[in-house]
Amino acid sequence: MRKPLKQTHRALFLALQADAKEYPGGISAIAKTMGMNGNTLSNGINPDHEALPPSFAAIMEIIAVAQARRTVFAMAQVVGQITVDAEGESGQAPGEAVSLFLSLVGRASEMLGKGSEAAKDGRFDAEERRLLEPLLVSLMQAVSDLLQSVRGGA
Repeated sequence: MRKPLKQTHRALFLALQADAKEYPGGISAIAKTMGMNGNTLSNGINPDHEALPPSFAAIMEIIAVAQARRTVFAMAQVVGQITVDAEGESGQAPGEAVSLFLSLVGRASEMLGKGSEAAKDGRFDAEERRLLEPLLVSLMQAVSDLLQSVRGGA
C-alpha cells in the first residue's frame, strides 16, 4: 500500500510548514491572505495530520506569499536538484564573471585544503559549516553567472 503524499514527501511538507510559521502572523495570516480557514490550511500542510494536502495552486500561493525558500529547496530535492539564491549581480560582463569565479575557486581551494584533515571523518562540525556554507553558496552563484556568460545571456 502506498504511503500518503504528506508522508512520502515529509521533508517538503515540514519545510512548507516551517516557512508558513515564520511568515509574520504565521499560518493564520497566510490563510487570511488566501481567503482560507486557518485550521484547514494548518492541517493541510501538517505532515502529521490526516487532512488532505492543499492543492498545488494553494501550495504555490503559500510559497509566493511566504517567500518559502526552504520549500522550494525541498521541492528541487524531490527531483535531485538544488537551488541557488540568485541575489548576486546579474548581467556581468564575461570577464567579470570569469574573474569572480576564479577568485572564489582560489578561496574554496584554500578553505578545503585547511579543512580536509578535519573532514576526513565525513562530517562537518559547526565551525566548518559556518565557514564552508557561505563560500559554497558564493561559488554556486559564481558558477551560475559564469555559465550565463558562456551561454551569451545577459
